[in-house]
Amino acid sequence: MKLSRLRTCVIAVVVIAVAAGLSGCTRDNHDLPSLEATHTPTPSANLEAIAKAYYDCMTDAGIHVELDQNDHGQLAVVQFTGANSVMWHSPNGNEGFMSSGSFDQKAMDDFLSGVGDDEAKLMIDGVDRSEEYGQCLTESGYDEMAAWGDVTRDPAQMEQQIASNNKWAACARENGWPDVQDSTLLNDVDWPTIVLPLTITDDQLRQLLEACPNFNPELVQWWQDNPTATGYPDNYLPDPSISFDIPWMSTGQGPGWTPDPQQQADIDRMNHLNDILNEKMNEYNVQQGG
Repeated sequence: MKLSRLRTCVIAVVVIAVAAGLSGCTRDNHDLPSLEATHTPTPSANLEAIAKAYYDCMTDAGIHVELDQNDHGQLAVVQFTGANSVMWHSPNGNEGFMSSGSFDQKAMDDFLSGVGDDEAKLMIDGVDRSEEYGQCLTESGYDEMAAWGDVTRDPAQMEQQIASNNKWAACARENGWPDVQDSTLLNDVDWPTIVLPLTITDDQLRQLLEACPNFNPELVQWWQDNPTATGYPDNYLPDPSISFDIPWMSTGQGPGWTPDPQQQADIDRMNHLNDILNEKMNEYNVQQGG
């Protein structure tokens, strides 16, 4: 439920896309994704123990984190949580931003200025927590990329996501958006996604989400009550994966790319719309005290 930038591509889960990370997220393939698993889980008996040690260290330091599953159902991923503004840079080059508000590119740029490639840096609500962060990483041996494991596309998970997306798209078509298509593929993210027009207004998007919710709090509670589960329960589907169409992204942007004024305006608009997509989830997290 947060954003992680792993140098090459932006994965927007709670907040928004980071402008500097858009180069790997092109959208020139609109076919449905393959339902064949492309990798098998890498045996990694120690991943969960390492994640637990890192989680315990961070929690003892008063830093709000949560254990999450990787693609193989292992509780090996530790993510920041809470209604905080969090920016981080890990020694292996992973960078991220998490907030219940809008993404602030200048704040992220200022945070990263002067950071060494192998430096651990963490800022939470303007407070520097780099020392504790670096210590926990070193003592536990936690590595974010290793925690996620080999990328896998489990056929059952893909089918469930496609079913959820297509159900949501059908609802959108029934509620004033007849051009919304079923699942497409976002290249390099390799996950079925519904694409909405960037021209949708704030009011239109909120009205659409009222008619066709994109967040199910019951499912969140179910995962909390069943932390060792490896799949969705009967009669539940994952929340739909929704993005916005920016045609120029399909051309790709190389290293050192800087958006022109119109591109930056598109990025800012997408960020704002993603904030609206996540309003209900953020409200739920605040209500839960997370």
